[in-house]
Amino acid sequence: MSNFIFENTWEENKKAMETKKIAIIPTGSTEQHGQALPVGTDWMIAEYFARQVGMKSDKVVVAPVVPYGHALYHADFCGTLAVSQQTLFNYVKEVCENLVSYGCTHIVFINGHGGNNNSLYNVGQYFRLKNIPVANVEWFSMAGALNKNWGLRGHADIVETSLMMYIHPELVKVERAHLPENKKYGEIQCLDLNRGEFGGAPVYINFRSKDVSNTGDLYEYGHSVGADYSSNPKDSTAEFGKEIAEGMVDYISRFVDEFAKLQF
Repeated sequence: MSNFIFENTWEENKKAMETKKIAIIPTGSTEQHGQALPVGTDWMIAEYFARQVGMKSDKVVVAPVVPYGHALYHADFCGTLAVSQQTLFNYVKEVCENLVSYGCTHIVFINGHGGNNNSLYNVGQYFRLKNIPVANVEWFSMAGALNKNWGLRGHADIVETSLMMYIHPELVKVERAHLPENKKYGEIQCLDLNRGEFGGAPVYINFRSKDVSNTGDLYEYGHSVGADYSSNPKDSTAEFGKEIAEGMVDYISRFVDEFAKLQF
């Protein structure tokens, strides 16, 4: 019997869930990640963190990864497989309802894609009405707060590239990595997928990724306070990825232990 639902028989899962009451669901996206990283980057990182936390904790069961997310704005780049926010909400909610029916009392999403946040928030609100605590651990939003050097600079940046070099080095084409160049339209500079800068102030604009970058990789300015935006993804290393991965797994594991105490 293991902590991983997909590795167990139904009888082993029944036994496991008698004592393991926290369900971990890794969520990600299948979307373009520039010229150096595979389209599975977001879900692969989330799945890795979930597996490592699952091996460290005696309180959790880990569900299979959700590899599709809300990323329709990346769909101009081939291989992006995305769903609407409503589809993602319905899918994840129904999976969680199964887990709750088997006795899980807490749900933790380990999320690798920002586009999933609205759907996951709505899932959390749905289960809050049933007094089930739900947490969305969006790893890259936390990384820079824990260590400014781990802060995400953008899409397919040195952080994601280094993590993938550590987790799946065979899939990284680091020789194709480069500093991205966000586009500029007249006096409007693209800051990220949601904002442009004009006259010294940010303005929300509904960009698609092809509007911001010809190659898919892009800066997301302001994502992480204190991050060095001059860091070149070409300089990514597995050693840096290992440092980030170990730090995040330790943090998430400690959070899960504390979250287990939360009752509504």
